[in-house]
Amino acid sequence: MRDKLFLQQKALTKIQATIIAAIILVAAIAGTATYYLTLPSTSPAPGTVEVLIGGLFSTTGSMAIYGLEMKTSAEIAIDHVNAYLEKADSIYRFKMVSADTGNTAEGSLKALTSLVETKGVKAITGPGCSVEVGGIKSYCDANKIVSVAISSSDAYCIPDYIFRPFMTNHLAAPPLARLIWKEGITHLAVIYRDDAFGTSLFEAVKDEFEALGGDVQGVKYMIDLPDYASEVAQLSSIVAGIGDYEHTGVVHIVFETDGVNIYSHARIDSVLTKVRWFGEHDLKSSAFMPPAAPAEIAEFRLTVKEIGIYPINPVTDVSMKYLEEYKKRTGEYPVSYGPNQYDNTYILCLALLATGGKSGEPLKKVVPDVCARYYGATGSKILDENGDLASTDVGIWRVVKKDGEYYYEFFEYYSATTKSFSPWVEGAFRA
Repeated sequence: MRDKLFLQQKALTKIQATIIAAIILVAAIAGTATYYLTLPSTSPAPGTVEVLIGGLFSTTGSMAIYGLEMKTSAEIAIDHVNAYLEKADSIYRFKMVSADTGNTAEGSLKALTSLVETKGVKAITGPGCSVEVGGIKSYCDANKIVSVAISSSDAYCIPDYIFRPFMTNHLAAPPLARLIWKEGITHLAVIYRDDAFGTSLFEAVKDEFEALGGDVQGVKYMIDLPDYASEVAQLSSIVAGIGDYEHTGVVHIVFETDGVNIYSHARIDSVLTKVRWFGEHDLKSSAFMPPAAPAEIAEFRLTVKEIGIYPINPVTDVSMKYLEEYKKRTGEYPVSYGPNQYDNTYILCLALLATGGKSGEPLKKVVPDVCARYYGATGSKILDENGDLASTDVGIWRVVKKDGEYYYEFFEYYSATTKSFSPWVEGAFRA
């Protein structure tokens, strides 16, 4: 396995680790250790050195289900890295201290500054969405804090201290637009969040769909409102105005809390129940299925034959090992960004091993190299010049019901290389 070989190449022996520890000590005495991670004064066990990283997860707020899954996945990655380091007879062990972002820009910045100022954190895994990334970006750049995050807003596709080995909006829009067009839809009504993620994805999908020959209208809504009845009514009015229900589709670009509310109004709308619905990767979540959401919402999704996209990768030994451990700890398999968070955390640890514990500019320089050679739970992580994922295939999911249970099922996939759709190959891919 490529990631195991990479670990073998990068793993520190006791002799190497001792030398690096000595260098760190000398640099600290000389006052030149500004970008080194702060190490605790005590080791977790005799002869080991504990390296601290931070974790930013939205364990409350509108993405709590995603955040809890990501936190667990990061913890699994830390355990797997440490198990390998123990096998390699390295003196280093990683420890993660995490904080809740509340899925807000302010909460994300507060969580990060707390970890930096009280724990001495200089590198982080997370956060999970564009709003949170927007909250920490300036602070990370100013203080040389490296973040390996999950976020898909093209507004942050620039070279900086935040790396995102996940599907960005300019990677998501082509397969989503082409999927909708392939389904015979020529008119789109899009309801989307008024934030960096929602706006940039809407614009990207609009450009792609119009290039195919379709027309697009949008309803932008303010995030964190208690109810979206008026916005759903506006969406219904647009669809009614188009009139051609057979060839009209709805795309919703939503998160957990607002998405459930929008579904709850749409399912009883006489117009919106007559057209097809389509979703992006955030819609493939347990937040929109029983028991988290009412069964009526799942039934609505079946009625409108909702389908959507989600990034996929070939099944690997790493992905199976991660999934088994996640199921062991939680009693269920992850349904959203857990595998990506596992890889992000693993990548950060490998990069820190490569720099000998240094953060700041040295860590920023090495992360892309680590990603280029890493193949983990979600496959290849090669980055583009902006530090974002360079390419990804996507699976096409739908909501199904069997024996009274609702779940997501993949039935097609889209190749980023060939730009074409093919039948799903069971057992070959993992989302």
